[in-house]
Amino acid sequence: MDERDTPATGVLPGGRPADRGAGRTVVVWVAAGALAWALTRALVVWLLLDRHAWVAGDLAYFEQSLAAVPDLGLASTLVEYPLPGVLVVVLPGFLASLVGAPGAYAETVLALSLLADAAFTVLLALLGGRRRRTAATVWILAVPLLGATTYARFDLVPGVLVGVALLVWSRRPRLAAAAGAVATGLKLWPALVLPALAAPAATRRVVTVVVAVVGGLLATASLVVAGWDRLVSPLTWQAERGLQIESVAASPAMVAWAMAPDRYAVGFTEHNAYEVAGPGVGELLAVAETVSLLLVAGLLGLWLLAFRRGRDLGPDAVVWLVLAAVAAFVVTSKVLSPQYLLWLLPLASAAVAVSGERSVRLWTVLLLVATASTQLVFPELYGNLTADGAHRAWTVLVLVVRNALLVWLTAWAVACAVGAVSAAGRSSATHPDRRGATRAPSGGGPTTRA
Repeated sequence: MDERDTPATGVLPGGRPADRGAGRTVVVWVAAGALAWALTRALVVWLLLDRHAWVAGDLAYFEQSLAAVPDLGLASTLVEYPLPGVLVVVLPGFLASLVGAPGAYAETVLALSLLADAAFTVLLALLGGRRRRTAATVWILAVPLLGATTYARFDLVPGVLVGVALLVWSRRPRLAAAAGAVATGLKLWPALVLPALAAPAATRRVVTVVVAVVGGLLATASLVVAGWDRLVSPLTWQAERGLQIESVAASPAMVAWAMAPDRYAVGFTEHNAYEVAGPGVGELLAVAETVSLLLVAGLLGLWLLAFRRGRDLGPDAVVWLVLAAVAAFVVTSKVLSPQYLLWLLPLASAAVAVSGERSVRLWTVLLLVATASTQLVFPELYGNLTADGAHRAWTVLVLVVRNALLVWLTAWAVACAVGAVSAAGRSSATHPDRRGATRAPSGGGPTTRA
């Protein structure tokens, strides 16, 4: 039926309200989404409690570290994380003690993780605009594709916070900036998201001021409570790490290890990760560090260009800037833990809601494929990477394919970010000046609009 055939009263022929069908569709979609969320989360909980229960080893590590605080002090506790991040680790233990179950730390972490997951799903459904169904569907699928790791690592918290920041950025820039600043205080890497949120002229001042205030308060509090060394300890910890076996830079060494395991050593180090050692590993580390420095320079240049063209920078450009920065950091780092996918998945879910580009949705689909292959590597086949397992060659192949997917996603996002920022520059060349003239894109004289 055409709009012209609909009576002005909003009632269809036969006396049926015009919006009844739409209302039923919404109810069906909400019910289907709730059922899908419940079933997929039940699967993830089963994985965490049964098949992949050993993944929860990090929770035991957190609990033991917190128990040692009276002897070691905060300055020497979980130094790989910023001090505000330690508060996130403390919270489940505090709540468990509050309800009279001090031994239920892991169970409380699981409950809080489910709550954060559900809250983000609801926010995507409520604030996702015309593409809210697709955005919520992406997140509903993302969690089971990553598996038990989602609820066994506290990266879910900063990941969801940056997802919320991108989701509400255009409508509530203060909230977005606060969420991004708090996330940065928890895990540092969300700082990569903040320049993109501040680049558009319309949100620049608000985002800059809020980030400066919130970030300054968190940094000052950390400095006062635990001192300078504790403030910079996450950076020091990262700098001292070796080549983690799952990183992109480690791929050549892992292939060589699969072919000649007697020439390489894979072992668990004091940095709580499996690292590879052997011929050429030092050179691979040097390459990774050099590429990381080049990445910083490249991102600074791209952000500067985005700031210069901020008056014409739209949501699509912001989305690609965010995805490019985080993805590039993930693939160039000498460490690539499976929970690093939690840095990208909430952002991608929010990006689908914010951007109308089909390419963003296609990019996200490929990210989901990379996420599924990540769970296949860790924890499903991980024993074949940490020991001379019977299927080590096939597991290394899966790892290399996963890393290749992430590299492709990064190159795609960077190309789109550069293209979007460049397009903003071209569009600014056609804006009228005060006399109604426009600047010619080619750099020639202004032309007057008809």
